[in-house]
Amino acid sequence: MKTRHNPSTALQRRIKRQYVLIAVTLLVLLLIHAAKQSPAWVEQYYSRLFYPAFSYLPKLLVGWVPFSVGDVFYFLLLLALSLPIVNALVKLFKKQWLPAWFRFLQFVTVCLVSYAYFYVSWGLNYYRIPLQQQLQLQVDRIDQATYFDVLDRYIVKVNMLRNSLDTQAIDRAQVEQDIEALMKRNEALLPMLSRTQVHAKRPISSTLVSYVGVTGYLNPFTQEVQVNAIAPGTGYPFTVAHELAHQMGIGFEDECNFTAFLVLHDHPNKRYQYAAYYETVDYLLQSLYMQDEQRFRHYVEKLSPAVKSDYAADRLFWQRYRGPVDRLMGMFYGNYLKHNNQPEGVARYSLMARLVVAWDKKNSEQQ
Repeated sequence: MKTRHNPSTALQRRIKRQYVLIAVTLLVLLLIHAAKQSPAWVEQYYSRLFYPAFSYLPKLLVGWVPFSVGDVFYFLLLLALSLPIVNALVKLFKKQWLPAWFRFLQFVTVCLVSYAYFYVSWGLNYYRIPLQQQLQLQVDRIDQATYFDVLDRYIVKVNMLRNSLDTQAIDRAQVEQDIEALMKRNEALLPMLSRTQVHAKRPISSTLVSYVGVTGYLNPFTQEVQVNAIAPGTGYPFTVAHELAHQMGIGFEDECNFTAFLVLHDHPNKRYQYAAYYETVDYLLQSLYMQDEQRFRHYVEKLSPAVKSDYAADRLFWQRYRGPVDRLMGMFYGNYLKHNNQPEGVARYSLMARLVVAWDKKNSEQQ
């Protein structure tokens, strides 16, 4: 005998499944929270063991795709978050309480699963042992004299490099290939990096990314690196190296900057050297500006006219894209960094200065 299907009973079963999935995800998040409390555990078992092995999955699934699958993923994730909420509101308006509750649970499930997967896929790298400890850099022992000595020498270096530089348009595709190869083989310098996937892509729209105010970014869900293809070419090699450092397991922004400097500062290609010192001098000056504006202006005057012109061109480029979207994104990303073990927010980028000075001091003492 044929029986009638009860929609209410079927919906209740689906709701129960949502409860189970939410409970399991919450358990995973509790384990992730426990792991965050032990940088040594994260370093040994996640960043150096699990992450390099897990990275083969996104490499096989999307690494070979010529465009940014991660950009498409963000759009689909936005749909997955917005559709259940819209549906729930419609059900509430119709006073369909149980279907509305089910749609709300779907929304909660997508949020929790996405949040947990972020940390499983890449996010726990924010909680590994800091690079300064791994490289034994004494960042707390930097005095003003050492800082100014490094800044003076690096300004001389950046001026010299700029004067001997071929200023023709940069071949961005060649830059990406060169730096990918460089970071893959540089195991002796930075053995803590994962080398499973070292590959840079372009965003689906570099113009849109410019309005957001970024030169590059890593998608932690697909582990894809995207580098803004229309951003000024002067610092492009540095940006590629910075974003690849993220892909290779470095979470902190200052450490990615420092990694970019380490791999580029003595490169045979003078354009790559210039990018390293150009960006580093900028960060050294930014840190000085926060402490002593008068001395900052004194050091800016030591830059050659050509270097000043490059900095001015960079500022002019970004001014064209500044607006409410850029400011809103800056606030969002600052809070994102604070939530992920970087209480300084976007100011974390400038802390690269202390790593460079400590590294330079260590090298000088060893010679």
